[in-house]
Amino acid sequence: MTVEAIEKELKEGKLKEIYLFYGEETYLMETCTKKIKKLFGEMIKGINYVEIDDTNLEQLISNLQTPSFGYPKKLVLVKNTGLFKREVKKKGAGFQETRDKIGKYVKENAEQIKQDNLVIFIEESVDKGKMLSCFEEIGASICNFEYQKLPNIIARLKAICKAYEVNIEDSTLKYFVECVRSEFASFNE
Repeated sequence: MTVEAIEKELKEGKLKEIYLFYGEETYLMETCTKKIKKLFGEMIKGINYVEIDDTNLEQLISNLQTPSFGYPKKLVLVKNTGLFKREVKKKGAGFQETRDKIGKYVKENAEQIKQDNLVIFIEESVDKGKMLSCFEEIGASICNFEYQKLPNIIARLKAICKAYEVNIEDSTLKYFVECVRSEFASFNE
């Protein structure tokens, strides 16, 4: 799925049950995640909202099984776990077992998960493998938030300016983006 397709669905108020977001363009990823949260509605941590990361990954299955109390669905945000990476040596021996359990559980219980939860997986990168194949099979909305090219950035900025009724030339936006990129580049050195 493309970033534009997900943004269009969210603008129309349509939510899927399982998302997998990954890539370099963290701003757009975070923006889409915020839109999903807003469309989801009221979130109470521990009741109908749960955050999972690499420190509590073993709790994912139990959180997917536990119903939300007083709400039709629970939002489960699974962030930067490494589940979709092939390299697991650095994570320890138990990680492979946990990942296999999660993959098996998701595959066998996809319909129940979709019925009771809205799950968002956010990863820096994803490798082709069993987990990605599993998510493709169950019909998850998978989107690679690739680094945006200059024309796309200019188009997005133009739309923002238009929303605020500001007229700006493309050449000015291009100069602005180049200045900001070089400024960010100097921070990373």
